[in-house]
This record gives sequence, C-alpha cells and structure tokens, in this order.
Amino acid sequence: MPKPGPRSRSAQRRPRHANSNPKQQRRGSAAVRPAPYRPGPDARVVSAPEAGSDLGHYLKDNLPGTLSIRAIRRMLAAGHVTVNGQLETFGSRRVRKGDVVDVRMPQAAEQTRTRYESKRLIYDDFDLLAYDKPAGLAVTPTEDGKQWHILKLLGDALECQVFPVHRIDADTSGLVILGRTPQRAEEASTWFRDHQVHKTYHAIVRGHPKEEGERRTYLVIKDQQPGFEKWGTGRGPDAREAITRWRVIERLGDYASLVEVTPATGRHHQIRIHFAEMGHPLYGDRVYGDRRDPILTRRHMLHAIHMRLPHDGRGKPLNLRCPLPADMKALMKELRSLKDR
Repeated sequence: MPKPGPRSRSAQRRPRHANSNPKQQRRGSAAVRPAPYRPGPDARVVSAPEAGSDLGHYLKDNLPGTLSIRAIRRMLAAGHVTVNGQLETFGSRRVRKGDVVDVRMPQAAEQTRTRYESKRLIYDDFDLLAYDKPAGLAVTPTEDGKQWHILKLLGDALECQVFPVHRIDADTSGLVILGRTPQRAEEASTWFRDHQVHKTYHAIVRGHPKEEGERRTYLVIKDQQPGFEKWGTGRGPDAREAITRWRVIERLGDYASLVEVTPATGRHHQIRIHFAEMGHPLYGDRVYGDRRDPILTRRHMLHAIHMRLPHDGRGKPLNLRCPLPADMKALMKELRSLKDR
C-alpha cells in the first residue's frame, strides 16, 4: 500500500476547528489555533482498488497482525484512527481513493501496565508506599471487571496486602500513595482530605495558555452512567469548589504547551475540566477534549510528578518525585517540530 509523499495533497488537508476566528488565535488567548494535519510515519493512502471498502475491513486487511473486526472497532472507538486528519470512530465509513488513513496504536501498553517494576517503587518505609503508576493501570478494582489494578500488582510483587490512600484516573500516570496497613492508609488519607498534601502535575495542553494563572469554579455532575461520570462548571446544592493553578514550563512548537499544575483542591477530573473549559484541553482527553488533536495519543497527557506529604514517619516532610513517562517525552519531541505553515 503506497505511503503519502511529502507533497501529497491529501496529506496537507487541515482538519476544521471550531475556533477559527483569527482575532481569537493570538498567543495566550483562550482559543486554540487550528493545527495543520501531519500524517504519522505509518499513514497510508487508499489506492484505487481499495476504494469503496468500509474502513473496518480496510484496516483489517492492511494493519500488521491478525486483528479481529471487534478489536478494530474498539480501536476506532478509542480514537486511534484519523482519515484525512479527522478522527474517525465508525468502521462503516467508506474509504475513497486518495484518503490518508493514519493509525496511532499504543505499543506494549498492556505489558507495561501489568508488570511490576522495582524502579517504579519510589518510597517504601514506615508502612507507606509510593509507586510511579504507568498509564492505563487502575488504582482499585473497576466495575468493568478488569483484573489488573495497582493493589493487586503491588500485593503480588511485595507479597503483602496494600491499601489505597487516594486515587488518580487510570490513564493518569505518576505518583500514587498506598499503605501497608489499614491504619497507615487511613492516616495518610486524612492528609489528602485536609489538603495537607502539596501535589504537582505536568500536563501537555493544546495551544498556548497564559504564562501562569488560576481558575476557580464550582463543579457539578453533567452526565452519569454506570462506571462513568462527567463533571463541569455549574451551580447547585451539590456544587464543589475547584481551584487549579498553573504555570507554563515550555511552549511546544506552535500548537501545545507543557504546564506545571498545582491543584489547590482535589475534585474529580478538575485539571482536565478546567483546561478544556479555558480552550486548552489536554492532549488525548477523549471525555473533555474535542478529539481534534493534530497528533493522536492513546491517553490524556497528565502525570503526577511530585508530592509533598506532612511527614515521613520521623517528623520530617516527605518529598516524592518521579520522572516524566516515555510517551509524554515522545509527544513533546514531536510537538516541538509542529510549526504553523
């Protein structure tokens, strides 16, 4: 199957974006400039004999390996495929001659999520644990029956029972605190509930937000289904105040920024919500974003990089830090070269 050349007309098509007003595209504004579509290294151009096939069977015939149609449908639903720069989630779409089909698949993700790595154990003392959780691994058992979660992973590896202190989203990577005993876990949980833990995240967001700032809103549930909640800014008796502060670490090319985020509150999804509402959604956020990232990622780009806890068991503050994961570093490198044309 032919690859798109550097001057392929299809490869130069740009996706349409809602924020297309030039007056709203100045650096630091709330709007995000439309980004050019740049095919990935594995993008392919539909040939004449292939035209007319539905996208599901086109992918089944052209992707390496022996993926089933059901697996391809899951891949489409997860947002791993674009056609001419537009995210495509329906396998029934008919492809045409010249269409550029781009697939960005996670590599070895399942193996990483289900394998204990001693280098990820950041701290283990006084019945308190800190683990650098890979993206895709849940903290506790989920309603969909997934077998692997961090409690089982560490419990099996350390040959003891561990107890959750707090939670972060499965697709958020970085520091997770756990206890070796229920008493230690409960003590540490009170630190989080009483806002005694200083948390720092790194996030890759679309566009260029202000150099630093604070967003303060009240969050309410907008949609709720079994195993799923979507929150947003609103009013009502159940509204919860959410405060997010940030500063820009680096402008990544013309269409992204690496930001350091320090949430003053610990509301559900508050970082993702606040940046999406400001017009700078996290790359890969398929709940609060608009699915129009110029570069596809398999998860939202959020990493819990640093935590400061009240004490380490000896009465001294406990500072914990872990490195940025490989997928965020790879995306940053790619984004630095994404320039306006």
